[in-house]
Amino acid sequence: MTRLTRLSVYLVALLLFLFLSISALSKYQKVDSPTVSKTTNHDSNQQQQQIYSTKYLSWLPHGEFTDQHEAFRNAIRLGKELDRTVIAPMLRLGKPVSWQPFDSLAQTYSLTQDKQQLSEKCRTASSATNDQACITMNDWTEIPWSSLFDLKAISTEFGIPIIERTQGHGWGTNETAAGLRDPIVDVAVVDVLTFIENATFYSTNDGKWGGILGGRQRIVKQHQEQQLPLKTVIRPEQWSSLQQRQYIQFGALSSTARYQVHSTTQQMALRKALNRHLLVSPNQMAPLKQQADQVIAMLGGVNHFSSLRLNFAKVIALDARVNKDSFGTPRTTMDDLDTQTQKEVMDAVVLEVFGDIPINQAVSAALPVNADSTLASVLLEHQQAPSSVSSSPLERRRLLDACINYRQQIEERYPIYYLVNDHIPSPASRPDIYGPLLSFFPCLFTKNDMKQWGELDMTTWIFSHPALQDKGVDYERMLDVMLDVLIAGQGYSFFEVPNSPLTRFMSWQRRVVPAEHSQ
Repeated sequence: MTRLTRLSVYLVALLLFLFLSISALSKYQKVDSPTVSKTTNHDSNQQQQQIYSTKYLSWLPHGEFTDQHEAFRNAIRLGKELDRTVIAPMLRLGKPVSWQPFDSLAQTYSLTQDKQQLSEKCRTASSATNDQACITMNDWTEIPWSSLFDLKAISTEFGIPIIERTQGHGWGTNETAAGLRDPIVDVAVVDVLTFIENATFYSTNDGKWGGILGGRQRIVKQHQEQQLPLKTVIRPEQWSSLQQRQYIQFGALSSTARYQVHSTTQQMALRKALNRHLLVSPNQMAPLKQQADQVIAMLGGVNHFSSLRLNFAKVIALDARVNKDSFGTPRTTMDDLDTQTQKEVMDAVVLEVFGDIPINQAVSAALPVNADSTLASVLLEHQQAPSSVSSSPLERRRLLDACINYRQQIEERYPIYYLVNDHIPSPASRPDIYGPLLSFFPCLFTKNDMKQWGELDMTTWIFSHPALQDKGVDYERMLDVMLDVLIAGQGYSFFEVPNSPLTRFMSWQRRVVPAEHSQ
């Protein structure tokens, strides 16, 4: 009798365990990875019946130029993977938009990046003085990607159609881009950085086992938003679940590793092309390209100079010894430092530059200048003269001519540098700070020099360009980075202290140096 009772207890326990196991499986089956998405204006039964002639994808832009550029590259990869037309939002220059969860980023894009709507809103005195969006309205602008990059080459070479959204900021069912074949009625939102789960990646018409009673149900997961980016990844095999959707709207798309594609021959060829010649050189704005060519010629021609970019704000932020004062107040710029600390920062920067540049340039820079050369005479005169004299346009031009002559006649590896920095326009005017840099690299020139010599004047053409019609915006400042890229891309080498995503972008500009110009 005892054995029979014990057996009955075991059977009841086993049945209870089986019941709980089946219930749990019915709830969590097919939810095998934390992917991301929302679905709008869509019924699963209609999805199975509707076949769209053209399918689209787009994304929400954010970040600096390099972030937006990487997002566009990823959109092109996904356009090839999913056989979709890419709808490209315009490139934002100037003050960047920081990363936000999808809903916030979508609202920022639709409401605060529409200059026409923003201008109307900011006409009232209260908005103009109190609304941050109105206060910073002229700190940024948008231009079409095609005004800088050759987008047609992408479509021609890899068959990826690209439409630019140059009017309005509507997306999804409110898409404002011209050239769409059909109205947008079916939208899937995908953002791996925002949403924990994505029902879109699972078959929405499959009934799911609802437990021991045999009921069938469809599980709809609640999307949860995060204040910090998630670490979710979409795997190549998951894209098939989105194959029939008409329009995919991505959020932030600048994280390449989060959106994986199949390693096909075409994808590998596309990746190689994107690293070499497609969407690489911003050379489609003819007047800007002409200005860059003038500067390149002034510096001695293609491959006869190098470029150096000093990001002092980042250097200071990364150095715990100088980024706060004795009271703990943050220091963010060189001007926040005293003269002695500025010199120490400059010494550290010079050491880092010497550690990065090619050995032939380092050796040439370290050797004494030939005493019988014109360059030696000019440098000696500048050392003995006040900085106000040596930094004058006339003396700076004498120095450039002497540097080019020295390179052509005496030492072909002697470095001439095009300098970009976030401190002052003319380092030669502050030898008390830039002395360590100038002592090793005296042949160092900037955009300010070119402007003083009349070789660089963007004001003569900016406002006549059809893509640059945003009144009140300083386009010369906005296009600075593009000008620097065009100039540095034709140099022998590019160095940045500290490195940023721009270093990677610059590595694609000219991978092969012609033998006749090599140093």
